[in-house]
Amino acid sequence: MNPERSALLLVGHGTADPAGQAEYERLAALLSDRLMTFVQPCFLELADPPIAQAIDECVTAGFQHIVALPLLLGAASHQKNDIPTALNLARARWPEVSIYYGTPLGAQYTLVCTLAERVDLARAAANTQIPPEETALAIIGRGSRDPDSNAEVARIARLLWEGRGYGWVEYGFYGLSQPDTAVTLDRCVALGAKQVVVLPYLLFTGRIHQRIGILVEAAQQRHREIAFLLAEHLGEHPGVIAAIRQRYEEALNDTATMNCDVCKYRQLMPGFTAEFGLPQTSDHHHGMRGVSHHHGAPAANRILPPRYRGGVAVSAAPMGAAPLVYDAEGRVAWDQIWGGDDPNSPFCELALAGGPPHRGELLEPASPDTVAADPEAYARVVAELVRGLRLVTSLTVVTDRAPGWVGLVCTSEEMALWLLRAIVVENISVRRERNVLFLPAGPNFHLESEIKNVITAVAKTHHYWQEHMQGGQP
Repeated sequence: MNPERSALLLVGHGTADPAGQAEYERLAALLSDRLMTFVQPCFLELADPPIAQAIDECVTAGFQHIVALPLLLGAASHQKNDIPTALNLARARWPEVSIYYGTPLGAQYTLVCTLAERVDLARAAANTQIPPEETALAIIGRGSRDPDSNAEVARIARLLWEGRGYGWVEYGFYGLSQPDTAVTLDRCVALGAKQVVVLPYLLFTGRIHQRIGILVEAAQQRHREIAFLLAEHLGEHPGVIAAIRQRYEEALNDTATMNCDVCKYRQLMPGFTAEFGLPQTSDHHHGMRGVSHHHGAPAANRILPPRYRGGVAVSAAPMGAAPLVYDAEGRVAWDQIWGGDDPNSPFCELALAGGPPHRGELLEPASPDTVAADPEAYARVVAELVRGLRLVTSLTVVTDRAPGWVGLVCTSEEMALWLLRAIVVENISVRRERNVLFLPAGPNFHLESEIKNVITAVAKTHHYWQEHMQGGQP
């Protein structure tokens, strides 16, 4: 793909703060000059345009290739759920346009260097005489309910600590997670630091940035004998531009694999093959390291169902909905709908060539209040989900963690993470806690729609993981 003929979609959180909005627009202009390509900002909330409108504007302007880059520092639920859903809807609306999905910025080396420079500037501005070994650095992230996103803050804190001579590097969060900002700053003092440099791990200014400043002032009042310095946020630093450019170039390089027939399943979720925060590259082996199968090579014949061997293209058209099958007791026989593990059956075909998402709108969990309002109906829905999930996966299912969610206990965190990435592109909400994958439930779920949607998506993706990603024979 020629980068000069592609559009870069910068997807940010969004802010109602004019200064933060201005920073975002200046950064987009700088990127357009550096990359020599069209850059379109868009936002998840609080600012315009939204993702759908931005894509429409790019297509109207004549761009046939769009790289959507999540301008996020970690792999939060926005990156896993909201953005893919919007992109899938845009693909359905503009089937002739190629829309690729990049990875979030993550803990890149250029961002580590940017933070280190922010520390040096803060210390120089204060004309401090306190040595680095008596200085603590406190990195404060936005905070998320997603552990992957929070882990990125911990990771960059560790990378910043290594080899720079500071006594301590702690991390905390503004909200939604622990330790919070006040606890983090108090901990730096308790560890013996005589100076604390606070680093807002934020791309742009705004409400969170301003309130972190207020919390730093409060810490200074609590510990008057300690010097608290507030460093600048990341902003329009050249290191930020370099980090975005790297993710953009990785996405461009990764699009070459999108034409391989073996990768049609992956086409449903571009950008999800790489680990969050790591370069978006692929050895193009789908987990079968060292086995070449590019464009119909012999290894592809070993993994594909017979009808797709020999270079036959996998259709991207949606499969017809499989009818419900009932057992002798009148219950849905979820394990028989797609024919079990027979490689010639629709089950394997469902896994490999299932086409577009099974839902047009995002299926979300019911709220705790909705669950409490009709506990009997909710119990019936959960019981059917548990039965169906067990039949199609043979995995343990838990129901006592949180109202509105049913937990599928995977055999590993790797499996749970892979399934999460695959299921989310089916327009079904999903979250993960270690190796437990949580799927939505609600008292208003119906057997032939919402319940079937959840079980179908799990059956499809679990089969693909078990029989193909793990290198099993179909």
